[in-house]
Amino acid sequence: MRKNITALLQKGDIKPKERVLLLVANQVSEERDGKSILTEADKHALSEGWTPKDNNEVREYNRFNEGWRLAVFAEMDAQTTFLITKAEHFRKFFINMHLNFYPFYRDARNLIAGLEKIKVVDIKEAIEITNKQREQKLKDGLDFDYAIYQLAFESLSEADKKRFKELYADIETDHQYLDQEEIIANLFNGKDEPTKEAKEKLAELVAENCYNKFAKEYQLFHYFACIPLAEVARQFLVSKGIKVKGKLLAKNQEADDEDSKTHKDIQKVIEDYARDNKIKVEAILKEACLKWLDEDLLEQYTPLVISNDKELFSKWLKAKEKAKATLQKLIDKGELKAEQTGQDRTLTGESLYNLKGEFEFVKDFKKRVDEYNANLGIVYKDDDPEHKGEHLDQELLIADTNNKGELNIFSLFGLTTKKLKATFEATQFIKETTKNGETTLDFNNETLKTIFKEIRESLINGYAKLLAFEDIFKRLSKTYETDLTGKVKSWRESVGDFIDQHNDALKTATGQKLHGGEDNEKAESWLIKRRGVLKTKDDLFIDKEKITPNKDGLESYYTKFKDALGNDF
Repeated sequence: MRKNITALLQKGDIKPKERVLLLVANQVSEERDGKSILTEADKHALSEGWTPKDNNEVREYNRFNEGWRLAVFAEMDAQTTFLITKAEHFRKFFINMHLNFYPFYRDARNLIAGLEKIKVVDIKEAIEITNKQREQKLKDGLDFDYAIYQLAFESLSEADKKRFKELYADIETDHQYLDQEEIIANLFNGKDEPTKEAKEKLAELVAENCYNKFAKEYQLFHYFACIPLAEVARQFLVSKGIKVKGKLLAKNQEADDEDSKTHKDIQKVIEDYARDNKIKVEAILKEACLKWLDEDLLEQYTPLVISNDKELFSKWLKAKEKAKATLQKLIDKGELKAEQTGQDRTLTGESLYNLKGEFEFVKDFKKRVDEYNANLGIVYKDDDPEHKGEHLDQELLIADTNNKGELNIFSLFGLTTKKLKATFEATQFIKETTKNGETTLDFNNETLKTIFKEIRESLINGYAKLLAFEDIFKRLSKTYETDLTGKVKSWRESVGDFIDQHNDALKTATGQKLHGGEDNEKAESWLIKRRGVLKTKDDLFIDKEKITPNKDGLESYYTKFKDALGNDF
């Protein structure tokens, strides 16, 4: 650049337009990069140290110089627009803070409501309720197969337990993993490779595992034994030329945030494919699993029966058989009792509770029977004249009551709860209204609501006006052959960030985003399912994509630039 400028100056034959363009490029470079591309002598030679040949050169120089002078004023006006919008944005900081903290307030309010619902009892009633729950636990007893599982696991050596936990972290209490591994082992039937019929059965089992009947939705984060359903789905997509990013899922089922994102991405694509092609996800998974079984599925996700841990699995099967024999022996001796209900076999609670011995699973059962579990609740007998099948799922408060059995108004618990409730209600400016099963969020202070709406409009108008200024400077950039949009673009992007903060605050308040905008899709998904998504009474969100340049008030600039620069603008 420096060499070119020197050559032009030495040549002397520089057109008036080129002189202004060089001066403008130099000023932009100084402001943007802090570097000058012209010396003082260059600047003097380009502006004052030359004599126009005729009036045409005078007019050309003045025309582009006037255009640049107007550009400086336009940039100042754009900056003023930005500063006004910025001031408006910070004016609603207090309101944004309330929106961002609303989920905490909502949770606290619900917790206080829960405190008010705690059942107030005297010591006699507390004992009666505790005994009723205890009776129900004893009546429920313990599933015979689960008792076998628990006894078998506790009989393993510590080293074997540790290895099993490495294979599946929840293996001590969740029997599904080893049950499914046993199913696969039976399909192998002592052979090194499964038969065609065994593969067919395994593919069906994998496919059936993808749908959660209780949640009524597909859940590809499930596994069948060591086989991740999401990877089976990915194999199908790859066979159709559809690639889904994300790391290969582990067979030990230890999911992290990246695993969760991989599951989500694969599930979305496979569900879209199934919908578009009018085919069930189960059919897709079965087809993909069968094909993969003929390739290297069992090499990548090797079941225990043919893995390096096959001896460990053999120990488990022996421990399970021994545990079953042990329990059956106790039943035969009359020390334990079992009841048959359909296909299920249950060890009675009374016999388990009275069983002598050092079995850990029996100790755990006795502990659960003796401890009151507020989350478990109890079900009163149908012949109970007062409750008739009422389900209690709550904590008990043994406290001072009046002659009606209600909490004494001057009790410490009652006064504290009322004080907390009053404090929260007095410091909140957001309210919820439920109508026809739909909950709506609104301001309970009309002044704040008006201010919020006014500032929302200011953000929209500021963004729209800066878009118009950006349009002007894009056109000027072509005229002066250098990028003049830097400052205006930066201001427009800043206002865009203000709009994002505005929307994020509303998303947080309505349950669509974590407080603080944490980028955690798994946590946000859980949050939305737990709280549900609220609606705002009015449309308070801002859609940046729908904002168009607002040229109102800028017409004079378009006119002046057109007058000064003509067809060059």
